[in-house]
Amino acid sequence: MKEWAYQFTVKAGKKYHSEAVVANAWHHRSDALSSIGTMIGIGGAILLGDKWAVLDPLAAIIVSAFIIKAAWGLVMQSVNELTDASLPDAEENEIMAIANAEEGVCEIHNLRTRRIGNRIAIEMHVRMPGDTSLYIAHQHASEIECRLKERFGADTHIGIHLEPIKINGKYQAPE
Repeated sequence: MKEWAYQFTVKAGKKYHSEAVVANAWHHRSDALSSIGTMIGIGGAILLGDKWAVLDPLAAIIVSAFIIKAAWGLVMQSVNELTDASLPDAEENEIMAIANAEEGVCEIHNLRTRRIGNRIAIEMHVRMPGDTSLYIAHQHASEIECRLKERFGADTHIGIHLEPIKINGKYQAPE
């Protein structure tokens, strides 16, 4: 029963990008493992006799190691979130692909991503031809923002800095 609660809760935590819910899921799993470890340790010692009394502390050590490993993983996720660690490469590559798919975009650089609770923050610089009007460039940036919010959620914070493309290290001026 506790394993089912783990599966359900971890799925919900990932769906809503909530580390607190995922941590609660691991609580369910540690309960299940503790019960199984206790059953094996005590049951083995009772059924197999005094020579197997070592099963109880051995099971406790194994269950403790698993709980410590799970806790370490949760601590590292939380530390990464608190220190504004970037999103995984796969998600950053997806963000770049969405932005690069927009008409008129020549280059994306200075991409910065992070999690803010269960939301995402994305900041980037988008280079377009220097003769693109401000109005058109803004429309393209708005379209990129719309696509990113469709993919990562309406609460996603997006900051797009527009600039003209560079040729030989200098910004291209309108002709």
